[in-house]
Amino acid sequence: MSPSTIETVANLIIYIFVFAAGAVIGSFLNVCILRLPRGESLVKQNSHCMTCGAYIKHYDLIPIFSWFFLRGKCRNCGAKISPRYMLIELLTAVLFTGVFVKFDTAAYGFLYPMFACFFLAAVIVVCFEDLDTKSMSISVLLWMGAFAIGETLTALLTRQSNYIESVTGISLMDRIIGMFAVSVPLLLIGFVITPLIYVYVISDDHKERRKLLKRLSSNLAPYDETRVKSALAKVDERIKAQGPVYGFGMGDVVLMAAAGLMLGYKSVVTAAFIGIVLGGIYGIIVKSRGEKVEEEKAEPIESAPISEPSDSEPALPQNSAPTSQFAFGPFLGIGIVTAVYVGNAIWDWYFSLLG
Repeated sequence: MSPSTIETVANLIIYIFVFAAGAVIGSFLNVCILRLPRGESLVKQNSHCMTCGAYIKHYDLIPIFSWFFLRGKCRNCGAKISPRYMLIELLTAVLFTGVFVKFDTAAYGFLYPMFACFFLAAVIVVCFEDLDTKSMSISVLLWMGAFAIGETLTALLTRQSNYIESVTGISLMDRIIGMFAVSVPLLLIGFVITPLIYVYVISDDHKERRKLLKRLSSNLAPYDETRVKSALAKVDERIKAQGPVYGFGMGDVVLMAAAGLMLGYKSVVTAAFIGIVLGGIYGIIVKSRGEKVEEEKAEPIESAPISEPSDSEPALPQNSAPTSQFAFGPFLGIGIVTAVYVGNAIWDWYFSLLG
């Protein structure tokens, strides 16, 4: 066989092995996504049906294929098994294989693709956690940072250049800038700017509270002062019940800091842009659908029955605005996955258009 044929066969064997390994790791990621938010052990309890509790046999734990063999049902009780488990296994296998195709081992070696694969595995876990619970496990985020630091240290130890670049050409300075390029703006927007805008522009409760405090500072009759203090106490209770309003979660901030250290500032800014655009589109769609549903459910005031709020659906306090929060992590995750493969290329293409 010619050298090119041997190389092709060798790469094919590597891709098959990586795909299989990715599917197995994807099966473990399903366990992480399910158990970490609940504080359950990842190793002490065997996989079991969530409906009947029966332990799943080892021959029913073949990644991807078992779901099809069982036709998406538990062998013991026949309860439906969500296709998401199989899709996460497939997604992990495809992403891992894509990394090894993009970063060919002949040119990049094995270390960077391995670090990139484990980094993407952590991204999958935190994104699906955020989708399910609107929170991310700090332990997984720390592992992401560890993978990014590990790849950076590998670059420091194996590359001897003025900028200490990794095999991908990402310099140490690019990584340091990347670690702060998106995470710091998200931190400021999420925990400083958004709360201030909410308190001073959006929230009716806070507006009312400021008016009541202004009235208290003026000379009031004892009776009026008592009424104002009572109203102020009610407003404070509503504000306390609503809790603080943030633009982004701390998980999003740490996620993008780790991504910036791993990928550099070009890719992480590209990832953030993709995530914000997709999240914005999704938010507009959700809002428009919600408004449409409300219009369809609305009845004329004359015919609307007067009823007390039920125990299962407590009414919102007066002057409170219902929130439509959604998980932003998955959109950032899509951006990060895209950036792993073509982040620098998108950045360079965009700025080439600007001249």
